Amino acid sequence: MSAHVTLAELQKMHRMAAALVVADPVYLPVFERIEQELAAYEAKDDAVSRARAISARYRAAA
Repeated sequence: MSAHVTLAELQKMHRMAAALVVADPVYLPVFERIEQELAAYEAKDDAVSRARAISARYRAAA
């Protein structure tokens, strides 16, 4: 079973982890992992957007 995490949920976790790191740096690995997940999520969105743009160009040319 795989749980899908939304961008809004990742952003909320990021804010919470930031507050935890400020209180105690022991939480830094959690904060960094969430940052990696955010970057991956955004990169996926960027890739899908690029694919849509390319597809639209080819449809328009056809």
